[in-house]
Amino acid sequence: MDASQIEQWSGVSETLLIPLYCRAVESQSENPIISDPRAVAITRELNEHFRRSPREMQRWLASGKLPTRLSVSLALRTRHFDRCVQTFVAAHPEGVVINLGCGLDTRFFRLDNGQVRWFDLDFPEVIAVRRAFLEETERHVHLGSSALDLAWMNDPRLPSSGPVLVLAEGLFMYLTEPPVKELLLALQRRFPGCELVAEVFSAAWVKRMQHPLLRRKYRRQLHMAEDATFRFGISDSRAFEAWGPGIRFLDDWTYFDDRERKLGLLMSLLGRLEALRKIQWTVRYRLN
Repeated sequence: MDASQIEQWSGVSETLLIPLYCRAVESQSENPIISDPRAVAITRELNEHFRRSPREMQRWLASGKLPTRLSVSLALRTRHFDRCVQTFVAAHPEGVVINLGCGLDTRFFRLDNGQVRWFDLDFPEVIAVRRAFLEETERHVHLGSSALDLAWMNDPRLPSSGPVLVLAEGLFMYLTEPPVKELLLALQRRFPGCELVAEVFSAAWVKRMQHPLLRRKYRRQLHMAEDATFRFGISDSRAFEAWGPGIRFLDDWTYFDDRERKLGLLMSLLGRLEALRKIQWTVRYRLN
């Protein structure tokens, strides 16, 4: 793999490395929340390059000094998305999963039932690196495109009908409302009846994070570039229903719902406060 490919990624694309490393760290912990041997193997190879990288985040990741709370939280998010996929595949063994902003996600390899058709989509430069680590098959296809360039929906390999599950993990918050709305309505038209599982962020907290001190603190903690900023949030889990008829809220999930001891006592106590429970959480919708 040519490490210079990753060094040229934008700050937003670079953030996909954080969940990859968190999955690897948690997989090697005691009583792991998830098991992701592919993430472990990929990070070990990347570390050979990242230790000498000119990019601050990459050197930080290679150092192995990720906060425990971060790796636990992202592992919980990974497990929840895994469970949503497992529920969908159990009901539709030959269904289609479309993973928007996939990064170096390895979910297909953990959950493949031998029948599901899977499409991992991300920027072309991300897909180029992805292909160096994760093989494609007839049922597992990589699509090199921005999720917002809706031309990707015309790919002839995508289904014209049938059950579809769309995943948007760690994506919407980096966008703004108009393109998120356009994307959601396009998914509704192209894949009527599809299910959407999306991570969302609080609109109130997006506004707070525009304060220079908070933005600087957040970027410093995660060694993120200037353009990796949260820009979009919602006020409550049903917010997307206002965007058009047929958009139906199904359920939601927060990091505190699993009552995971690894989050620690303080986080568990704070999770009882509704204002804190839904700073960053996951919603599930049907787009009829």
